[in-house]
Amino acid sequence: MKKLNKIFNFIKDNCLQIAEIIVLIIVCCLPYFIDIKSIFQKYLSEEDHPTPENAIYYLTIEKGSFFISIAMFIAALIAIRKYNHDKEKMANRANCYHNYPFIWYLFCAKFLNIEKCNLILVPIFMQFKLVSRSVFNQFPLIESDYPIEENKTIKIDKKRIVANIREVNIILEDTYPISNNQIPTTKKNLPTIKISRNDGNDFGRYFNQDFIKNIINEVRKLPQDITINVFATTNPMHTVNIIRRVFVIGDRGNIKRLYVFQQRRTGNRAFEAKGRKIY
Repeated sequence: MKKLNKIFNFIKDNCLQIAEIIVLIIVCCLPYFIDIKSIFQKYLSEEDHPTPENAIYYLTIEKGSFFISIAMFIAALIAIRKYNHDKEKMANRANCYHNYPFIWYLFCAKFLNIEKCNLILVPIFMQFKLVSRSVFNQFPLIESDYPIEENKTIKIDKKRIVANIREVNIILEDTYPISNNQIPTTKKNLPTIKISRNDGNDFGRYFNQDFIKNIINEVRKLPQDITINVFATTNPMHTVNIIRRVFVIGDRGNIKRLYVFQQRRTGNRAFEAKGRKIY
């Protein structure tokens, strides 16, 4: 039942893309069910050779179904890409959890030319991948959904931070607090920096510039060629700003490798044992 529900949500969420894929498949198959060459036979017999005006059409029809199929596919794809661009279509429109493979997002953005992507209810590691690699041109967020928070004390807690560390955990407490028992056993004893704007009493979604600035400062202080493991409960507005202002800079600054650990949605919401590599 859970699997069927997941499939239903995927279809509901991606009905436009699925419809466009079906159109492309139908267009490809049409020349094999309809004898297009016969339909244009009279025209071809009248024009024994292609002219500059009709060369592409003439040669395509003359070559047969395979070439006609390719030509129709390209024409349909151009029309679909233009439609998605002109109508400003957006990925992840339905109100459901958007846990899809990276290749699907890449297909939607680069092949179907969908330019916008909603990041709400997208796994945090995937938010990092999509934004850091600029897969979509826009990641629209409604600013009024994230009221600006000022004069809030940002707490920074450091453990086992010594000179020349090679790997560090960055714990970002935002929407929800993160306890030590939620961190994977293999990473618990690593040097750790916890940056928090959440005192455990307020689960609202806010935007706090001081929270971002403190993350920037702490990451910049780390040694060169550091490996960072991110454990975060950040809202999408914070996440986008953190990715762009902290982790995506020219030559990546002092960061050699970046891993984001995804929080499970059940039980005590522990983080997965293995991080997802962003770069």
